[in-house]
Amino acid sequence: MKLTVNSNHLALIDRVVDAGMLGKSRGEVLKAAVIEHARFLLVGGTPFRTGAPGVVEVDAPTYGTVREELIIEPITGKAVPVRTGEVLRISQVEGGTCVDYNAYNLHDYKEWLDCGFNRTRGVTVGKGTIIWTGSPRARPMQVILDHSDNFDQYYQGHRCNGLLNEIEFGFVDHPNCQDTFAEAIREYGLTPDDVHDSYNLWMRTEVTPDGRREFHWNRARKNDYVDLLAVIDTLSVPIICGIDTIPLNNYGPGSIRLQVFAASPSTRELIEIIQKRFGRFRAQKTPKDFKTKEIRTQRELERDPNYVPDYWPKPSETSIDVNLSEEVDHLLQSLIATGDYLETKEHALLHSFLRWYDIAWPRDHVSTKLKFRQKKEAAQRQ
Repeated sequence: MKLTVNSNHLALIDRVVDAGMLGKSRGEVLKAAVIEHARFLLVGGTPFRTGAPGVVEVDAPTYGTVREELIIEPITGKAVPVRTGEVLRISQVEGGTCVDYNAYNLHDYKEWLDCGFNRTRGVTVGKGTIIWTGSPRARPMQVILDHSDNFDQYYQGHRCNGLLNEIEFGFVDHPNCQDTFAEAIREYGLTPDDVHDSYNLWMRTEVTPDGRREFHWNRARKNDYVDLLAVIDTLSVPIICGIDTIPLNNYGPGSIRLQVFAASPSTRELIEIIQKRFGRFRAQKTPKDFKTKEIRTQRELERDPNYVPDYWPKPSETSIDVNLSEEVDHLLQSLIATGDYLETKEHALLHSFLRWYDIAWPRDHVSTKLKFRQKKEAAQRQ
């Protein structure tokens, strides 16, 4: 068989050859990947499964002293600067309150917490979750250091807004998260257009197989909390959802408490680890890397008559000779028969290798989490 691959596929195949993981030649690696992929399917894997998030073990940090504390009343919010190494604790005053959350780079509001980017490899929640900004910046912004039990997260949606209240219930002057966010960030000169999709805290929501969302009761109790470590200087914007027609707030939102803990040597040490591991990639671009660096002030869009397209080129292609064994040939035919591998052995072969690579090749992911060692455990390891 002659397998046509592009230069990116070839680079991955050669990477595995150089590592000696599946064989000593390209053909050996490809054939072995089919066998490994078939074994994966036999133990319950699926044709399109991606690799597990993985974890990075680190010492649990201690916080500095509280430098700011305030209470946020129902259906309001507050934009709070949280500097690198500081920890923002959001806690329930009465309990049962859904908190919507936005965050921005304090020095460049065009970089923000991007819910879509954080879903790239799946929905990661809970302790150790790294919260990222969106591409092209694409870097760690905050980390969930700790939280109490009954902590539900949901960031697969938009945010409640005036249109939903009007079209669903006929309310034209009903509190909603879009307007509350807009009012909170107005203190820093931002507009309603700068509100982004909400990273929801204490929001218990499920999506049914047919794609509908089901909103459940809020399980948060008095003094429940979540701690967010700022990896960069951040304008953090927690608000209290004002919705009262579904049970996210148990039909009546309460108050929340905000506390900002000062940076400590151990939070700074943790940030250094995160930045070295997850902030080292060439694809993490800043405005100095942009072809157009200035932010538009004119709202109407007009074509640039001097524009010349400058896209990435299509990868070049090459052919690899693969001498299929009887076993591998039979496996490829079986894979094609499932209907999940298109119609040719070439597609099935390439797909088997790439799915094996995605699962087996050791590396970090956007969804990689931190696993915190307590001080006593860390001392025992030394």
